[in-house]
Amino acid sequence: MAMFEDVLSRAKAVAEAAGRKTGEFVENTKIKIEIADLQREIASMYEGLGRLIYDGHRSGENIDDMVDACISHLEEQNAYLEELQDQLLDSKNAARCAECGAVNDGEAHFCSNCGKAL
Repeated sequence: MAMFEDVLSRAKAVAEAAGRKTGEFVENTKIKIEIADLQREIASMYEGLGRLIYDGHRSGENIDDMVDACISHLEEQNAYLEELQDQLLDSKNAARCAECGAVNDGEAHFCSNCGKAL
């Protein structure tokens, strides 16, 4: 009877661990999808900004306020993108180098790209 309870206890522990891993996988996948969507949106915003500057230059119209608003929005989106990427790194036990931005293993003491201490 004790052997059966031991097997049952181990099976329960394995099931719980698998459930946690599955939850982490689903959460990471959601973050990756959000990152991809945001990257497409940012690329489109850069294209729109270029079009705005070109059209404004051709028309001679003062578009400084519109350009400033676009740049401000782009900076906000880029900051949010960085937050999402950091969330993904945290879940993978990875670290971003403060000097060059390279992604390193969480156990590393020095950046694999530039050699700076992490």
